[in-house]
Amino acid sequence: MDWSGIALAAQCGVPITSQYPIADSGTPELEADARVLPRVSEYLSRGLDLKRWWDQVESNGGPAERFPLERTFNRPNRSYGFFGEAPVGGSMMPVMGNVQEMFYDQTRAPSSLDRESAEWMAAQLREFVMKYFMRVSSFREPEVYVDASNPVPPPALSRLSWCPQPQQGGRRGFGFCQLFFKRVGSDVVEPFPTYDQFAIIDQRDVGKKFEWVVLRVRIFDFNVSVRLFGLNGPELVFGANEQSYLVTHEAFINYKERPLPGVLADYGIGYAFIRNPEQGPFGYGPGEFDAAIETINFRVYETGYVSVRMVFVANRPTQITNLTVDPVNWSLGLADIFSFGLASRLFSPTRDVLNQLPLRFTVDPVSAYVAGANWISGGSAAQTLCISIEQLEKIFLLQHFKQHYQTIVGSLLTWRQIPDWLDEKNLPAWVISGINS
Repeated sequence: MDWSGIALAAQCGVPITSQYPIADSGTPELEADARVLPRVSEYLSRGLDLKRWWDQVESNGGPAERFPLERTFNRPNRSYGFFGEAPVGGSMMPVMGNVQEMFYDQTRAPSSLDRESAEWMAAQLREFVMKYFMRVSSFREPEVYVDASNPVPPPALSRLSWCPQPQQGGRRGFGFCQLFFKRVGSDVVEPFPTYDQFAIIDQRDVGKKFEWVVLRVRIFDFNVSVRLFGLNGPELVFGANEQSYLVTHEAFINYKERPLPGVLADYGIGYAFIRNPEQGPFGYGPGEFDAAIETINFRVYETGYVSVRMVFVANRPTQITNLTVDPVNWSLGLADIFSFGLASRLFSPTRDVLNQLPLRFTVDPVSAYVAGANWISGGSAAQTLCISIEQLEKIFLLQHFKQHYQTIVGSLLTWRQIPDWLDEKNLPAWVISGINS
């Protein structure tokens, strides 16, 4: 799609040009997010390529190169990771991913009411998954109560204090926020009103009312840590509380009644990832995928048994970190510390000249460490110590599995506390708005 001819319709009705002067339309907070719009078409196309490949792989029995990711005790779960190659954008792309299937819920009713209760369960789940799941997919763990009247110790004694302190973070799961949409048959991209950004649209409208919708997701507590020199070495933490842009499309939505014998319904959501407009310090992970998709599908059986199946597919990393080495600005920054800012003012002309020289460069210390360790050891580092990019990939997939496990388990508490998901008038305000502090 040629974005140069598309205008954004501001929520106040004033057209927005392709240069995204959103501040003039009353939505300055969307100006940074609008930089992702020129990438929507490209990354949606890549996501659709991955989805078609995965559908074909599953129809042929699943990926050939698979491996276990975790062990689950006393729960009916199945999961595996996999590697493969998918045709994306006209060429073959090395990909990896994971599949996890979990028990979600089970109706409890006399045998004479099994069929009726199962159909009721299907109707309830339909509304929950298609309309409300993305609004309530994050949750906050219990935190210690902090009395406002507690004394505040001086900084020098703060580490000795036993007074409860407010906890930082504590959120789990996915926090979705809808930003822009394109209606079916329209060439105008419109922003969602600020007050409506967390009330994620009914996914049944994707493909009917909306050609696509762009969202931003905050992945809470997504931390992948690596210690380069063993348990006692320095720790690198990748992607704490990362954000990603997503695009939904009807190809990722699953809405089927009686798709198989013994199955009442399949209800599922999904999306493709869009790479962030600005490169961050990490070369791989949420917001840095070259191509990636996610599907979350709930299945209701005639027995009232409900399962959820999640599939994640992404390109395998070509680099892990992006460390920019900038000797000029680093040196001046250090000089500023000792000269109280005088160095920058004195050497400003020199800085401008040096910045024109090819002195800045980007390195990937993690990949370099892995390559160097295996070069020195003749490959023994990978074979004996598991120091390899493949091991990092499996660590990443394992963290992805844990994050989705927490999201699904957390959503179960919300699912069960609402007596009737079809009774919209009596749903709590935080379910309708998607805002729950």
